Amino acid sequence: MSEFWDRVYKSDSTFFGEEPSSFANLSFNHMKSNNVKKVLEIGAGHGRDTMFFASNGLEVEDLDYSSKVINIIIKKAHEKKLPVKPQLFDVKEPLPFKDACFDAAYSHMLLNMRFSQHELHSIFSEIRCVLKPNGMNYFSVRNHNGQFHGSGVKVEEVEGIYDINGFEVRFFSEKEILDLMAKEGFKMLWMREEYEEPVTLYLVASIKLKKPIYVNVESHLEIFNYLRLHHFLQTHAKYMMII
Repeated sequence: MSEFWDRVYKSDSTFFGEEPSSFANLSFNHMKSNNVKKVLEIGAGHGRDTMFFASNGLEVEDLDYSSKVINIIIKKAHEKKLPVKPQLFDVKEPLPFKDACFDAAYSHMLLNMRFSQHELHSIFSEIRCVLKPNGMNYFSVRNHNGQFHGSGVKVEEVEGIYDINGFEVRFFSEKEILDLMAKEGFKMLWMREEYEEPVTLYLVASIKLKKPIYVNVESHLEIFNYLRLHHFLQTHAKYMMII
């Protein structure tokens, strides 16, 4: 997969555009209100969100497994004199940091890549280790409501993955997200559904619990569905809160 992204960014170094994602803006506002200073971005792409965070006073460390991406970020950070530390890394491996050294972790559509369920749980477990007490984990994923869900060819080797025009994608349900967080020691703070052309996403913020505890996912899902209805009726609400 790293070769795929190397080719993409070799032909277009700003593949996703120069402006930060709306999820980066949403996450930054929440980070700011929670005194976040140091952020780990996993799967940084060409750094549009990285540069946004760093330009607004955050210290950012980046991981990505595309060498082209890392070189792009190094160049941008040097030109803008921003506090960014990128490194080439495969997130399937244990994270190369000490425990409890980040205030927050952030990933935008990373988890939709070809990861097995075991690898997804391992990634969350590693994120939990490097977060400080009450650290935040912000992530976005493509969901079952997207126009491409159910299209393409199912990849037999990895459950839940579909090949869409040569690109392998996982689509998440609310229950899958809640289950992943609950089993790896995170509590949801909010979830918002948003369309980012051409995909439909869940934007999620969660907080590290003191220790992993059993959570009734079905009960959390009932709460989420109730709040989603409330959000629809109260259209002025900025995002949904899970308590």
